[in-house]
Amino acid sequence: MDDTLAAPVPAPAVTVAAAPADPPATQGAARVATAAPSSPAAADAAPPPSRPHSLAWLLLPALGVALLAWWASVRRAWQLRRQADQLARQQRSLKSAHDQLRQRSEKLHYLSMHDPLTGTLNRQAFATELRARIDHLAKYRQPLCLIVFDLDHFKQINDRHGHQAGDAALALVVGVAREHLVSDDLFGRFGGDEFMIACGGSGTAQAVALADALRAAVASRAPQAKPPVPGLTLSLGVAQADPQRGYDADELFARADAALYAAKRRGRDRVVADACDEGLPLPDAVRRHL
Repeated sequence: MDDTLAAPVPAPAVTVAAAPADPPATQGAARVATAAPSSPAAADAAPPPSRPHSLAWLLLPALGVALLAWWASVRRAWQLRRQADQLARQQRSLKSAHDQLRQRSEKLHYLSMHDPLTGTLNRQAFATELRARIDHLAKYRQPLCLIVFDLDHFKQINDRHGHQAGDAALALVVGVAREHLVSDDLFGRFGGDEFMIACGGSGTAQAVALADALRAAVASRAPQAKPPVPGLTLSLGVAQADPQRGYDADELFARADAALYAAKRRGRDRVVADACDEGLPLPDAVRRHL
């Protein structure tokens, strides 16, 4: 057998045509069909779509109201603080004005009762205090002594050395008197160069000793004063109020003034106690009253 005839004959080639691709419209329909729910119940169970923009618009008015409320509270707090500061300043101003008025009132009260040159009680204040003191001691039948004194030849001091020397002499006498007095004693200026001292609870002997100590101290210090006042002396009269002599302030002053007048007549630079008891009454022509 021929080898050529024995070779296998190759099978005929079969060509299979590929199916044409689906058009685009058909693909979109397929996808829609795939995404669609399989049943009406599944469609109802699906959650509704969210709306973030709608919620933000709802919150904006509330935020605006909150901001307005905060600004109003801040503004009110600032106004209250400013009002508080104004009130504090007004209170400080009122307190300062009150303190000034009080100080001025105290100063006027002091000036109404005290002599501006010597700082002692003036005549009216001394008389008022003396009457009150006498009325109090009269209830307990306690004594009170009144010393009335003046500077000898005071007019000559002013004429020879000037009023400045006269003021220095008054200051010297007042300073010496204050050194010898206690806090309960009354000390006042009757006028000019005349002064008064009231000692509650003291008898005539004690008052005379006090008066003589004043006289001696003034006489020893006057030459060393600045400016010096050589020859400065005092004349002093003493009278006592008690149950026997009575507690009338004007009568007490009249008796002490009579004692001072007696000291002048006896040569000055001395102390005389209750001249009325010695038969030396003050003439009516020169009788004085508080």
